[in-house]
Amino acid sequence: MSVVKVLTAIGSAVVAAIVFTVIGFAVPYVIAFALVTGAVAVLAAIVMPDDPRADAPLIPIPTDIRASEISRLAWALNTKTGAAGTRVALRVRGILRHRLERLGVDPDDPLDRARRDDLIGPDLWPRLAGSEPDLADIVSALDAIDRLSPTKPTKTTKPTKPTKETP
Repeated sequence: MSVVKVLTAIGSAVVAAIVFTVIGFAVPYVIAFALVTGAVAVLAAIVMPDDPRADAPLIPIPTDIRASEISRLAWALNTKTGAAGTRVALRVRGILRHRLERLGVDPDDPLDRARRDDLIGPDLWPRLAGSEPDLADIVSALDAIDRLSPTKPTKTTKPTKPTKETP
């Protein structure tokens, strides 16, 4: 145990003794409370052998670490209330817009509204553009994005076992 931790424990015991004396406790109680406070401070400073901190190097954590985009999108979804954050809605709308424009549909054009609704579902686009899209709208939009995918999955065949060739 380092000298700083011992001095901290002694300091906390002295402060506890002063506080309990000012409050008006009897001397035996002040001594008991001071000893208990010092003991708690010493026990809190002990690093046990099974503790991962016992032999771990002290690695400074850089302060400029930023969360990834995926992490920020995940935290923008609130599964308790069913609300989706604007960041998620903007990202999903951007991808959906790209898929619709690839098919020649402008999602904001009133003339393409019927075709847009046929492709992604009725009134999904205005709900995504609203102030508080919910999780169900995001799921519907992601389903529509999958349906409008430029690459359709192909039917795969089972791999055959290699045959033994005889010389």
